[in-house]
Amino acid sequence: MKLNVLSLFAVMLLAAACQSDDEERLEPQPYQVLVGIQSTTTITFDECLQGLIDQGRISEEDIAPHRSRLKTAAMRSRNYDAHVITYHTTEPNGKPVVASGVVYYPKTGKPHGVIEAISFNKNKFQCPSKELANISLMQGMAGYIIIVSDMIGSGATDNMPFPYFYHDNAARVNADLRQAATELVRNVYGRSMPSWTLISGYSMGASEAWALARYYHLHPELNVKVSQVWMSGGAYRPIAVLDLQLKTGHTDYVFIPNAIYSINHYDSLGLDLHEVFRGELSQHYEEWCTGRMRQEELRERLGTDIGRYLNLDFFTPDNEDYLKLRASIERLTIPNDWKPTCDVHLYHSANDTYVPIVCANELAAYLQSTGVRVDYVVTDSSHLDNGLKMAIDLAEFLYK
Repeated sequence: MKLNVLSLFAVMLLAAACQSDDEERLEPQPYQVLVGIQSTTTITFDECLQGLIDQGRISEEDIAPHRSRLKTAAMRSRNYDAHVITYHTTEPNGKPVVASGVVYYPKTGKPHGVIEAISFNKNKFQCPSKELANISLMQGMAGYIIIVSDMIGSGATDNMPFPYFYHDNAARVNADLRQAATELVRNVYGRSMPSWTLISGYSMGASEAWALARYYHLHPELNVKVSQVWMSGGAYRPIAVLDLQLKTGHTDYVFIPNAIYSINHYDSLGLDLHEVFRGELSQHYEEWCTGRMRQEELRERLGTDIGRYLNLDFFTPDNEDYLKLRASIERLTIPNDWKPTCDVHLYHSANDTYVPIVCANELAAYLQSTGVRVDYVVTDSSHLDNGLKMAIDLAEFLYK
């Protein structure tokens, strides 16, 4: 895992080009976690915003009420280098893999700090390294180093299933990305990585953000100090999501089949998924539950009635296979076994039809019981709109 002579020479040339006389100048060192820089692209605030529109993530109608704030943010933003990198990490069972992610670095001025943004995407088409323009970037273009992992299952690990709810592994994958980014920042820009970090995440990324904050707390040897955590719509207790869907028989977001496929794979449960799924899904789960189908298409195929694609007779307390699955899901709950020393901003919608608000209520109650400073924002909007509110609030905080 050592740099060869040509690579080291190229890094030194790039580092020299990125330096000004008054900047810190650290000598390049051999990579330990970083495998390599796959590409480097310059991106601006306006390009990021237009990219989100082109991707269909947001519309002109969505941003119309925020035009003045966006204009102010654009004026305060910097241009960025977007480095797509590969790095060493592990999959849920501890096997070493080479994963990918993006390190965004401001082209001018000393960085204000670090934002570790956890991607909520769980399909193989929309990972950060393929869509460099994303909301996580736009929120922090006021001069922060922003790092976003593709996570296991996309990018360089496209051949693997997504590990749904494997929060400990998600934390390790993101922490390893930070170490790889530290090596890049030293070798390319001649700077040390700021020790303080802000962690943010929405939806699936929210619970993974919380797991990452816990991981840094449990591993002080990493010398990463978490200043704030921002989360919206997270499934901090995954079993509550399954129970809600089984109780109501309805969901607007079809991801329980994907999670079951993932847990059966990584926990080696040996379930016969033909018995778990029904209808078309029982014949096509290898194609449909591995992240190779966009969520919108999967919902169109399966609908919102879970009885159309889940064999509800499987999910009964006298079924040993269901009890095995349930035990695995319960084990993937993020433990409330630590007291954060940072500010926590927790968002959730009372009308969330994706993730029940009980997940956030329980976390908020725990934090309040320990005396942690928590800003718990409950709205009556949708899962998506609640996430957008957090994104706007976080951007205003970062750009002020």
